[in-house]
Amino acid sequence: MQRIVRMLPSGRHLPDEQWEQHHRFVLRTLVGLTATVIAYASYAQHGLLGALGLALPVAALGLAAALPILTRGEKANLGAAGLMTAAAVVVHISGGHTEAHFLFFALLPLAALYATPAPFVVAVGYVVLHHFVVGSLLHGSVFMHGQPVLQMALLHAVLILVESWACFVAWRRFEDRRELVERLVSERTAQLRRQHDALARLAAVVHSTDDAVYTASPEGLIETWNPGAERLYGYTTAEVLGRHVRALVAPEMEDLVEPALLSLDRSSNLHLERLHRRRDGSVFEALITVSAIRDAHGALTGHAAIARDVTAQKRARAEAVDAAERLARQAGELTRLALHDPLTGLANRAVLQQRLTARLSARRDAHSAVLLLDLDDFKSVNDVFGHGAGDAVLLSIAERLGACVRPEDTVARLGGDEFVVLLEAVHGLEEVTAVAQRLIAASNERVEWGAEVFQVGCSVGIALIDPADRRSTDEVVRDADIAMYAAKTAGRNRFEVFEEAMREEVVAQSQLSRDLRRATTDGQFLLLYQPQVDVESGRITGFEALARWQHPVRGLVMPDTFIPIAEGTGTIDLIDDWALEEACRQLAAWDEAGLPPFHVAVNISAHRLARGDLADAIRSGIRSTGVDPARLEIEITETATMSCAVEAAQTLHDVRALGVSIAIDDFGMGHSSFGRLRALPVDRLKIDRSFIAALHEDTATGSIAGAMVAMGSSLGLDVVAEGVETEGQLQVLRSLGCHSAQGYLFGRPLPAEEVGQLVRRSTSTVVPAGDTAVP
Repeated sequence: MQRIVRMLPSGRHLPDEQWEQHHRFVLRTLVGLTATVIAYASYAQHGLLGALGLALPVAALGLAAALPILTRGEKANLGAAGLMTAAAVVVHISGGHTEAHFLFFALLPLAALYATPAPFVVAVGYVVLHHFVVGSLLHGSVFMHGQPVLQMALLHAVLILVESWACFVAWRRFEDRRELVERLVSERTAQLRRQHDALARLAAVVHSTDDAVYTASPEGLIETWNPGAERLYGYTTAEVLGRHVRALVAPEMEDLVEPALLSLDRSSNLHLERLHRRRDGSVFEALITVSAIRDAHGALTGHAAIARDVTAQKRARAEAVDAAERLARQAGELTRLALHDPLTGLANRAVLQQRLTARLSARRDAHSAVLLLDLDDFKSVNDVFGHGAGDAVLLSIAERLGACVRPEDTVARLGGDEFVVLLEAVHGLEEVTAVAQRLIAASNERVEWGAEVFQVGCSVGIALIDPADRRSTDEVVRDADIAMYAAKTAGRNRFEVFEEAMREEVVAQSQLSRDLRRATTDGQFLLLYQPQVDVESGRITGFEALARWQHPVRGLVMPDTFIPIAEGTGTIDLIDDWALEEACRQLAAWDEAGLPPFHVAVNISAHRLARGDLADAIRSGIRSTGVDPARLEIEITETATMSCAVEAAQTLHDVRALGVSIAIDDFGMGHSSFGRLRALPVDRLKIDRSFIAALHEDTATGSIAGAMVAMGSSLGLDVVAEGVETEGQLQVLRSLGCHSAQGYLFGRPLPAEEVGQLVRRSTSTVVPAGDTAVP
């Protein structure tokens, strides 16, 4: 049975539309057969009812095969059964005449329209069962009366099976051929698609490349021309097609074209360097790769060329050779510079590090020492007379320092006006201090620079190294640096030897850093409020909140002391968040006390601005206190917007979306551009106090402050002057059109509880100076 099933054609899954067409044909055939049965039965005098009864099975199977709820397989099987039923009814009506049996043979192939074996097998099986079962039970229904039933059944079965076998063989052969053709078509289609894609990619490359790509006939007539060739030679495609490639070369190279074309018969590729010319007549050096194009028989049908302008490359190659020679000449100088200070010629930091590391690793019996020198008055030389004078001083000092030590000792310049001396082997502190005194004396000698004479001096820190010293090189230099600062603190132009006690100040700074962390949680911070007034009316418009640290031991610590430490340790974020929350809380308290609805400005550090969650902190403070966000302002320094430009811009936009105002503090001390200010959501500019201090009545026009006021006004920003201390400065600011001001003229920073008194005493005049003052 399995062998028979394997012999059957596998068939194929027809598309729905095609299958429906075949099925509709079978249904129409069943309709025609139904009518034929009725007509044939009526002709055979079965009567109308008899005819309808005989046609009923065919019609029922046809209607069932048309039901939409059935699957395709079920419809096909019912259709095949309907065809065979129609043939069986006709044979029955004919009384078993042999000729009527040919209807089975005529209708059987229609079962193959479904392109699957199942309907065909159903039809064959139907015929076999019909002949054996019905033919055996109902004599005269399948075979004529008087005929041997078994003989006729076998005869018809053989004929049916032979026809079925022939149909199956033809179907199988057809399926095999169809599958072969479909496979060949599919493979060829895929091959053509791949070739098309490859050609499309190649065409895209040729079209987009900067190189000139063109093809020509065997005689040298140009046939194709890509955009790269248009750019390189200046000819459009229409101008160059059909012209000889000789038109592309320089006149002195034209005689070389024909030999090159002839050589393509013998070789497939040529690599040439020739002088080519552009449409405008200019000549350039071209690197050309020419490839022969041949047909299937190897005959030359043309050539393809790729041309590239290598003028710049050859020039760069020549320049690279010159540069290599210069680098070779400079190699010795670079080696020297890698180990020595370029200005003074002394050893640099790397050499000092290497020698000090070797000295600490050697564990010799002798002592050694590191002396760190810092010139005392060098900055004033640079600031007043410029770097030329400063370099002259450094060169003179470096030469003198080298003369004060032994050849085996090392004198190095760390940078700026700092020098280090490594004494390799000393016999005691007295020898080291004697060297230090010589160094100080040498630095105090006069330095002449043109008509000027300088005398700087130096402070020296000494770190002794004993044979059992376990410090690293960085620790030794650090200790010498601590001793040097101790010498400067003690009066300069002297030396100090490092002692452990000198670390106490460093430890104190560290302790202050730890105290600062506790201060944010222990409530040691407080806010003071300095009034801001309207320049025209003199009325108080708001306050700037200024943080102070009430240390339990040190007392009141000013911002210039704790802010750098807070920024270095990251504690500044906690301080900023506390100040925001406290300012919101105080605004709410003043509202309950019935004070006017002025605004409060809070300073925010660059570090806090860069974190990106400032808007969340402000939103939390506003929600917890219920204050109007429009009465809150944050102040950021001009440099803060530059040090974290991307983060600052996004954060400021988030803050501004809450309705909170934004002010640029210490304006003029950074490098903000006009375009940068326009891009930021800024409401106010606060001019730094240094520009206000320079204001006088006769300097109002053309002053820097005046330019800042004008720029702020042009941007639509409110301009605030900081550090206003005199009536004269106020008059100048009023004449310049400045909007607001703050400073000691209007009041010093006040505790929150005294703000109400100041506001209630204020009238339409400027708040008088000298009110309750708190540092």
